[in-house]
Amino acid sequence: MSAESTPDGGPGAGPGAGAGIIELDTGVLAGGVASAAARAASLAALAERADAHAVAARAASTRAAYAGDWAHFARWCAAAGLAALPAAVDTVRLYLADLEATRTECGEIAFSPATMGRRLAAIAAAHHDAGHPSPTRDPAVGAVLTGIKRARAHSRHQMRPLLLEDLRTVLGGMGFGTWPAGLIAARDAAALLIGFTGALRRSELAALTVADVVFHPVDGLHVRIARSKTDQTGRGATVVLPYGTWPGTCPPCAVLRWLQLLAAAPQGRPALMRAVLETPPWPDLTHLFDHPDPTTGTSAPAETGTAGAAGQTPRSGRAPVPALAGDTPLLRGVRRGGTLTDTAMTGDALHAMVRRRAHTAGLPGPVGFHSLRAGFVTTARRAGADHRSVRRQTRHSSDAMIETYDRDHTPLAGNAVTRLGL
Repeated sequence: MSAESTPDGGPGAGPGAGAGIIELDTGVLAGGVASAAARAASLAALAERADAHAVAARAASTRAAYAGDWAHFARWCAAAGLAALPAAVDTVRLYLADLEATRTECGEIAFSPATMGRRLAAIAAAHHDAGHPSPTRDPAVGAVLTGIKRARAHSRHQMRPLLLEDLRTVLGGMGFGTWPAGLIAARDAAALLIGFTGALRRSELAALTVADVVFHPVDGLHVRIARSKTDQTGRGATVVLPYGTWPGTCPPCAVLRWLQLLAAAPQGRPALMRAVLETPPWPDLTHLFDHPDPTTGTSAPAETGTAGAAGQTPRSGRAPVPALAGDTPLLRGVRRGGTLTDTAMTGDALHAMVRRRAHTAGLPGPVGFHSLRAGFVTTARRAGADHRSVRRQTRHSSDAMIETYDRDHTPLAGNAVTRLGL
């Protein structure tokens, strides 16, 4: 192949094609005493870039968790007089046995099998990064962890799913139209309906910005998930929150109601108070703009909050979205007295909010943020949705987790016992 036809940025690719830290056309790699220093500097710069990319291969939260787990293992090895890197298979076995035997001051188990599994992952990552084979891959290590799991076999502590009727109970008890409870109610209603309808994880909801929610005239609300627990490469995903038949459980209306309050806040406290106090109680809420009714496809007028007459042509469905900076956190903290902050709610704050709202509504527990995601799966499966359609919203990679929800919360879904004719 001639130099003129060399592909991929070769000599014949033209000036500047394939330019990088090492310039092939400048003779840095040509050898010679004069180029040695430049060659060494270029290779050192590339090494730094490669290391940075390698670090970015894991999410920041994963790196932080692994760092803490590895530090614990390293301290344990130092106390035991054993090498941590590289660690022997028997060292890891003894470490697991010590974790299993550790108890708190109250005599309770200190480390769960899930925590032990994460510690093993951290040990494996440290060995991989250092270029050593991981001792955690040895079957002898896996046998110890499996034995611990069998010895501790018990019913898993799961959050009770919040079904749609539970959600209506929670929303119906909120103080819409009052100050300052109405401001928090509008925010929490948006969070609950997004979390439930979108089957979001708490970290996904906490990370949403105003730019991540886009109103669609037919579909409802498009919510962009930039990164999630199962999407470490940041490809992103979009979940759709459809228009609701009832104004009080219509996700796009709840989000728009909250956005309007965010827009009123910069105008001063009196403007924000007026906007909150003008909000009707939950049973009297109406659709904020005309949009298709999901059950009929006809227009749901904003004036009445009910479906349009049969045969009525749906209107444009363009929501009157206020102009807000796209990087503004969608869900923000509210201090006592109704002071709206610029800080996004954390995942832990969302979890605490769901628990508090469920407790206030008198719902049995245990309940947490995951109850919304579990509630979506359970409600959808009880309504006859198949595994594939559920996974389109939850973004689970397989049917296995959906089947877990079926077993624990939807025992009659696909169960032959319903065909016995009792």
